[in-house]
Amino acid sequence: MNPPPDIETTAKDAWHKLFLISDILRNTSYQAADQEFHFNFAQFPVIQFFFECPDAAPAMKDLIAVSGLSSGALSQAVDSLVLSGYVERVRSKTDLRSYLVHATAKLKALRAKSVGGFDDALRAFRLSAGLTPEEISAADEILLRLAESRTGGELTVLKEASGLETPGLISCGKRDLTGTPVWMLLLHFTTNLRMPVLMYHYGKRKRTTLNKLRFMNYLFFLSAHKKPAPPIKGFALRFHCPTGIASQTLDSLRRDGMVRFVSRSGDRKSARVHLSKQGLLLRERTSASYTGFMRNFFSGIDAEKTAVFLRVLDMALEFLRTDGKRFLVPDEKPESFC
Repeated sequence: MNPPPDIETTAKDAWHKLFLISDILRNTSYQAADQEFHFNFAQFPVIQFFFECPDAAPAMKDLIAVSGLSSGALSQAVDSLVLSGYVERVRSKTDLRSYLVHATAKLKALRAKSVGGFDDALRAFRLSAGLTPEEISAADEILLRLAESRTGGELTVLKEASGLETPGLISCGKRDLTGTPVWMLLLHFTTNLRMPVLMYHYGKRKRTTLNKLRFMNYLFFLSAHKKPAPPIKGFALRFHCPTGIASQTLDSLRRDGMVRFVSRSGDRKSARVHLSKQGLLLRERTSASYTGFMRNFFSGIDAEKTAVFLRVLDMALEFLRTDGKRFLVPDEKPESFC
């Protein structure tokens, strides 16, 4: 009989698998949306916000803070989404100089399509996994406790310019999550673990954006798994954005001291993008923060229940990569770190 894994290994294993599963679910949402309307790089963070907070009515300045876009870029993105019928913009009743943005029924229907796929996949997984009711109950209990732990304030939830809390599928703040679908608990937990950590280690000194974080996540993963450093055009291909936008984002990361370009010929087009020493330090600090939180959490969980939970995560990942494709369209090789 194999000895149980130590708490450090359990902690790292748990957050990594949870992030992988959440990224498969999120990517599925955005792919479903992209089949209906080909969102550009500036529109993407607006759509992401409303997929996670469908009933929110943020002011334009809130969306600027959340997305990291300039006011001009955000205004153009919202204008195009208004014309396409995905959002509407109305004047605030309390501040006549301000506009609020709402998701329309069209965008909510698009989101519901993804949510329906999540529900169907969850039912199919539980039917095919061969788990006992006791095992399902144990895994659900741990996921609920994880989601509730992120609303209890162990890490400061940094607020944006207008007091808007860091966005998650469920608003941050203490509340009863009993009865919430487990996939929503998982997304809620991963959102509210990631964002405060990243904003603390990166955003408190540098102005960050969603696009920078997506690029850093990709570089963290490649570095942690000793994968080859990508060229600039590799980011454009990976994130479906123009090469010019990828280049601008990477230049900004270089000015932040997070990445460096390496080219044998001195040609920018052939340059490979590496994490700098500061970027590598950020990777280690974020990893340590996630691991530390999970280590403290699992130190108070029964070892047998922990083992069941990790086994269920393994089975869920395998399902999403195989049978789950009937309901979802995940990346063939999901890459997740931050």
